[in-house]
Amino acid sequence: MDKASHAAIGHIELGNINPRNRSAGIMHALIGDPALRGQGIGAQMIRRVLEIGFDELGLHRIDLRVFDFNRAAIACYEKVGFVREGLYREVTRINDEYWSIYVMSILEWEWQSRGLRKD
Repeated sequence: MDKASHAAIGHIELGNINPRNRSAGIMHALIGDPALRGQGIGAQMIRRVLEIGFDELGLHRIDLRVFDFNRAAIACYEKVGFVREGLYREVTRINDEYWSIYVMSILEWEWQSRGLRKD
């Protein structure tokens, strides 16, 4: 939310929380207004979710999936410490095209040891 206007800027969801494995996934991350993209808001949202996941919920691993052509999102995730683990090739069919998806993750020790809370 915008602190001044209290208007919603974006949406992010931490889901598939697995207490046994101490893992979860970022299910959705979106900045609604395209004019607000590229300003570091997405990285702030991701960092806040990682703080909740690692520092408050005590998780060990947080992962996500992102379309391979979404370079801006991939750069944002890598900026805050996510690592590409693999590529699901042509896993989703949209109309007559198949799209590929990267799996990315960050581990608790990576979050803590790299000082990723800061820009």
